[in-house]
Amino acid sequence: MSQPTALATADSVIEAAWQLPVDTLQTHLREGRTTDPTLLTVLRIRQSLLFSDAEITSQQEQLHHLTRPGHVPLLYELDAVTSTAAQLRTAHAEAHARLRAICAVIDAHPEHRLAEQLTRDLGRSAIVQPRAEAARARTTATTPAPSVVDTQAAIPAGAPAPGPRAGRG
Repeated sequence: MSQPTALATADSVIEAAWQLPVDTLQTHLREGRTTDPTLLTVLRIRQSLLFSDAEITSQQEQLHHLTRPGHVPLLYELDAVTSTAAQLRTAHAEAHARLRAICAVIDAHPEHRLAEQLTRDLGRSAIVQPRAEAARARTTATTPAPSVVDTQAAIPAGAPAPGPRAGRG
């Protein structure tokens, strides 16, 4: 049985703290329905963890390719195997450090406070959002913009007609 990735572990920690799926939390933050700085911090760390996870996957695939069954590495491939293994260890260490950072940010708050704060923010945004939409509706111009015909009608009858512009010579 394989161990869960650092990204999967981070997602489960985040979902347990805010009691909502990560995708929903990202949507709320993107739409401006919450301004929780802790959530923003955790999701930014998670984004960097996403890059680390992709790096780990890439290094594992390269290492498996270099050490596939029935393949005897050539002399110059041994350096590539060593280098890839070192990069894989580094990527795992970075992912682990980012996961610990997420846990440290979440653990700095009392249990269930993060979910309660998000619930308050979402409740507040549900009240403010209709007000904002009503304000936008009042401020949008309902009168049509003047057309070219209206502009031509505004020129007095005795005024000279605008002629062609003189070209640069």
